[in-house]
Amino acid sequence: MNLRPDDPDGLLAGLTPEQHDAVTTKASPLCIVAGAGSGKTRVLTHRIAWQAATGMIDPRRVLAVTFTRKAAHELRRRTRRLGIRDDIAAGTFHSAALAVLRRHWDANARKAPELLTSRRAFLAVINPRLDRSTVADLDTEIGWARARLLTPQRYPQSAAEAGRRPARGRDFIAEHYTTYEAAKRKRRMLDFDDLLALCHTTMQRDEKFAAAQRWRHRHLFVDEFQDVNPLQFALLESWLDDSSTLTVVGDPDQAIYGWNGADPEFIREVDRHLPGTTIVHLRTNFRSTPEILGAAGRVLDRDPQPAVKPSGDQPSVSVLEGTEEAASVARAVRGRHRPGAPWNRQAILARTNAQLLTIGRALEKAGIPTRTRGDAALSRRPEVTDLIEGWNPKTPLAAVLADEKVELSFGDDTEPGAMIEAFLDLARTHVALDPTASVGDFMAGLRRDDQSYRAGDAVELATFHSAKGLEWPVVHIIGMEQGYVPIAFARSRRALEEERRLLHVAATRAESELHLYWCRRRAKGDSLVEREPSPWLDAFITDTDDTTVSMPDIETIRATLAPEVEAADRVLRAVPEALSVTDETIRLRLLDWRCRVARASLVDPTAIVADDVIDLLVSRRPSSVAELREVGLLGPGRARRWGADVLDLLHDPTER
Repeated sequence: MNLRPDDPDGLLAGLTPEQHDAVTTKASPLCIVAGAGSGKTRVLTHRIAWQAATGMIDPRRVLAVTFTRKAAHELRRRTRRLGIRDDIAAGTFHSAALAVLRRHWDANARKAPELLTSRRAFLAVINPRLDRSTVADLDTEIGWARARLLTPQRYPQSAAEAGRRPARGRDFIAEHYTTYEAAKRKRRMLDFDDLLALCHTTMQRDEKFAAAQRWRHRHLFVDEFQDVNPLQFALLESWLDDSSTLTVVGDPDQAIYGWNGADPEFIREVDRHLPGTTIVHLRTNFRSTPEILGAAGRVLDRDPQPAVKPSGDQPSVSVLEGTEEAASVARAVRGRHRPGAPWNRQAILARTNAQLLTIGRALEKAGIPTRTRGDAALSRRPEVTDLIEGWNPKTPLAAVLADEKVELSFGDDTEPGAMIEAFLDLARTHVALDPTASVGDFMAGLRRDDQSYRAGDAVELATFHSAKGLEWPVVHIIGMEQGYVPIAFARSRRALEEERRLLHVAATRAESELHLYWCRRRAKGDSLVEREPSPWLDAFITDTDDTTVSMPDIETIRATLAPEVEAADRVLRAVPEALSVTDETIRLRLLDWRCRVARASLVDPTAIVADDVIDLLVSRRPSSVAELREVGLLGPGRARRWGADVLDLLHDPTER
C-alpha cells in the first residue's frame, strides 16, 4: 500500500494490538522483543513512518542500522511505500561508520586510508607458509577478538574462558594477531572492524564533530539487536546523547552469532545496558502452523508462540541410512512438488555447507533445480561486472548513478535484469546513507556482504545460519544427529544453548510443512559409523506422530512386531462371524500393509494406524481421501501420504 505521509491513522490499520502498542508508544529507549514470524520489519517500518507522520521525529534525521545491505534496502523500500520519500538513511554498522569517518576526514582535509576488503586474503599474503585452513582459523579468531574488544595480549585468556579451541592453539592466534595489526599499520590500511573502532574513537575525542553527527541522526533504529557485539554496542552508545531517540528490535531466541562475537546479553539485559528502556513484546506468529510452533517451543523448552494460521500436519521425522539420504530427500522434495507450483516453495536446511553438496547433486540428478544461498555473489555476476567495467573506483557513486544509462537487452523478468536492478537499488541505498561515497567505497562494502541475488525458480539449499530471516511453505531439515545438531565442537553450555536456538531458527522457517531426517549410519572411509540422533529430535515427535527417535536393533524390532503378526495369524485361523469373507480379506490386507509400513519406519504398527481405525475402515469402506480423514486416519498429512494405498486396499479385489 502507498500512503500519504500525513495519514497516521492509515498506518495503524491492520495492526494487531501488540503491534499497535509497539508502533505508537512514545517510550525511548524502546526495545521491541519480536518472536519469529511476528512482523518485526513491518512494526519497525510502521513505527518510523507513524512517528514521522505525527511529527514525533524528522525522517531526515533518522538512521536505521541493519546487518546487511539487503535488509537496509528492504527497510527503505517499505518506508517509501508507507509515504516517506528517500529521506531515510539506512545501512550496516560498517557502512554507517564509514560514512561518519568520511565526513570527519573531509572536514579535516585528511586523505582516507585504504580499506582492506578481505582480512582472510590479507592474512594469506602476510603468512605465505600457512595453509588455507589455518588462515581461515586465524580470520575467524581475529574477527571474534575484534568484536569483543580484545587485544592480542588479552585474547588467549578470554578465548580460554569462552571455550574456544583453535587448531593451532590460542598463543599461535595471539602471535599472528599481533603480526596482522602491525602489517596493517605499516601499509596504512583499515579493515572493517577498524572502521567501527576508529569511528567510536573519533566520536569520543572530537566532541564538536560528535555533536554535529548526533544532531544529524537524532533518531536511531537498530534491527536484529540480538546480533550486536560489544564493539558495535560501544559505537551505538557513542552515537547517542540526551536528545536522541532509540528503538531496537530483536529476539533473544534467534541469537545465533555468539561464535562470531555477538552477545545476546545486550538484548536479554537491555534495561541494564540502556537504563530506562521500555520493553514491549511481539509474540503472535503469522508464519507457521501451531504444530510447527509447538515443536519449535519444545526445542527451547518453553511455551510456543501463539499462531494465526490454522492447524496443520505435525512435523515428520524420517530415519535413513547415510547412503540413502540424498536420494530419499530428493524423492521427498519431488513428492511434495505440486503440479504448476514453483520449486521455490521448498527449502533444504543443514547445519553445514558440506552437507548440502551431496543433496544438491542428488536433486540435480533427479531434474530438480537448486540454488545455494551465498553463491553467485552480486558483485561477481557477469551482467553486473559488464555494467561497472567502465566505472572509475574514485568517482562519486552519486555521479555515476546520475549519468548511468542502462540499456537492457533482456526482459524485466529475466535473471540478468533482476541482478542489475538489485545492484542499482543497493547503490542508491548506499548513496542515501553516504552521499559522498565513491564507487570503490560501495563495491568494497558490497563484496564484504557477498549477498546472493540469484533469480529463477529453484529449491533453496541453505545452512541454518543463512536461512535466518527467510521462510518457505515446506522445509526439510537434514542431518538431525549428534555431531551436526549440536555441532561437534559445541562443548560449553553457552555454545550448546546457541545450537538449540539455531535449531529453533531453522524450524521456524517453515510455514506449513516441516520434515526432519537423520541417519543411523554414515560412511567414514570404507566403513559405516553408527550415529546417534540429535538430543533435540524428541521435540518434533508427538504422541500421534508416525515415527520415533529410538533406534532399536533388528531383534528388538522383530520382537515389537511379533504381537501384530500373531494377531494376524489368529484372525486367519478364526474369522469373526460379524465379518464377511470379503471384509476379512480387506482387514488382512490392511494389517499386512500396516506391518510393512511399520517395518520401513521402525515403529510399532499401531503408531501407523490404530486397531479401531482398521475396524472403521473395514466397516465404512471410505472411497475418497476426504472420507479417510473423517474415519480418523490421523489428520490430512497421513491421509495424503497413504490415502491412495489404503483406497486401493479397500476397493481393489486383486491380491497384493
